[in-house]
Amino acid sequence: MVALSGPRVVLVTGASSGIGRESALAFARRGDTVVGVARHAPALQELAAEHPGIHVETCDVTDATERAELVKRVVDAHDRIDVLVNNAGVGALGYLDEMTVDDIERVYGTNVVAVADLTRLVLPGMRARRHGAVVMLSSVAAWASVPPATVYSSSKFAVHGLVEGLRRELRGSGVRVHSVNPAPIATDYLARAVDRSPQPGDPDRPKAPGFPPSWVAAAVLDAADAGRPTTRSVPRIGGLVRLARMAPVGAVLDVVFGRFGRAITERVVGLEREQAQGVPAR
Repeated sequence: MVALSGPRVVLVTGASSGIGRESALAFARRGDTVVGVARHAPALQELAAEHPGIHVETCDVTDATERAELVKRVVDAHDRIDVLVNNAGVGALGYLDEMTVDDIERVYGTNVVAVADLTRLVLPGMRARRHGAVVMLSSVAAWASVPPATVYSSSKFAVHGLVEGLRRELRGSGVRVHSVNPAPIATDYLARAVDRSPQPGDPDRPKAPGFPPSWVAAAVLDAADAGRPTTRSVPRIGGLVRLARMAPVGAVLDVVFGRFGRAITERVVGLEREQAQGVPAR
């Protein structure tokens, strides 16, 4: 089943910055009606001012009541949701025994529970219309779990499992479930993972090295347009990370990170803290 030729109603979570912001703008420029969602109201208002096709809703997607109310408001205002882009997510850097239970719940609550529940809430309408698309923002980390991103990677493994199972549940329903798996992207995402900030960072904060978020937004738009379920890596060469699932490659990663994992973790976290404080990276 192919996508509708006319404008769609697109719900994008985590739309206040980075990939979510670029995705919201990409859909709006295409002519779709976009509802951008985030917790950070000032950044959302800036986004809405940038394109008349973007409406915004403030919502904490980790709150079950707010999720349900969000979907109801969007359907009441726009009659339906054609595309759900599950982009909101948080990172976590460090070894498991150095984290708190709050750190773990924050990652899983945002990256897994909110994603599954928002999808659950939009599916009845999509099934009834026999049309819809859910785009999951995952990560190449869903294919290889290594320190210092073990907890974060495990949450993306869960997203991968959700995508795989949903595709089988929804076969023949007209609803497509897609996965977009970026490599490191040039946003403040990692810096926020280090300082555990739920809000977009200061615009003057140095961005992590990586690929442009606009590349991911283009992949999200392409996925939503696709007539069959698709998994895309950004850039495409990032798909090679799947080789880590092969025993010989996994064995090498076991040795490297078993021996140097803590040193790598300290280096990565240290560099991110220095960048967040405006100290030039060495």
